[in-house]
Amino acid sequence: MMPRDNKRARLQPSAALDVLGNDLLVRCASYLDADGLAQLGRSSARLGIPQAGQQRSLANEAARQRFRQSATDEDRSRLPKYDDESDVGLLRALDQLRQTLRFDKLVGNAESGHVMRGGRHFVEFEIENDERDIALNLGVIRPVSLTDGIDLEAEWGGRVLPVRASSRQPTLAEQLRSQRTARWGDSNVHCCTYFCFGGSCCWTDWNTEEDFSDWQGSEGFRRGSGTIGLLLDLDEGTLSVFKDGRRLGAMKEGLGGEYCWFVTADSPCTISISRGRAPN
Repeated sequence: MMPRDNKRARLQPSAALDVLGNDLLVRCASYLDADGLAQLGRSSARLGIPQAGQQRSLANEAARQRFRQSATDEDRSRLPKYDDESDVGLLRALDQLRQTLRFDKLVGNAESGHVMRGGRHFVEFEIENDERDIALNLGVIRPVSLTDGIDLEAEWGGRVLPVRASSRQPTLAEQLRSQRTARWGDSNVHCCTYFCFGGSCCWTDWNTEEDFSDWQGSEGFRRGSGTIGLLLDLDEGTLSVFKDGRRLGAMKEGLGGEYCWFVTADSPCTISISRGRAPN
């Protein structure tokens, strides 16, 4: 005969959950982060699948409640929920919004993996060089891969400059446009930068030739060290530039949909990126 203690030891963990009410389960689950909730939903059908009469799974309900309790009005303006997005996914986006901003991808340029979808976002680039003129682009780009299925030498010519991908490189431009999703919205501004050497605005739709032009308030950043701030306002659809804390103006209009911050440098320099609030 098998001892009673051994019988208890053989009970499945899910059996223990069955004795707990849904409200208590959601309350306990709400202490987990987005990754923990996703794992919990995968490990338990009761937590990961909506039950009869429920609009969402218990894992998603825990994520929804945690988002409501912790997100500020500014957070909500920056994170409009997509129709096909789970509450766990939205909570993960909130967690990422609060992480220290950094360059996650390095491939001839430096790109942040944080995706911006709504609201206002301000970053400051701190630049240091050795008093030489610098050829530097600072701006926003769609969340695309610049290397998957794209040959660095054959397509990019060994020089990854996504703001220059246009009709002059039809195969490359098509590979970038093919990654388009509904989350890009209607805007055709797929990459837009402030060119430090002369202060020009350069942008492209990865179809026709790129536009490279001056704008009202245009001012270059050529030598020495200092800061360039960029304000992406997805409510107004503008990208504005600040130099050493002084607002130069709105460089480009018509932006919309998802973007990431990115940098390309054609001369030696040191660049760091940090979140902040736009100067008044």
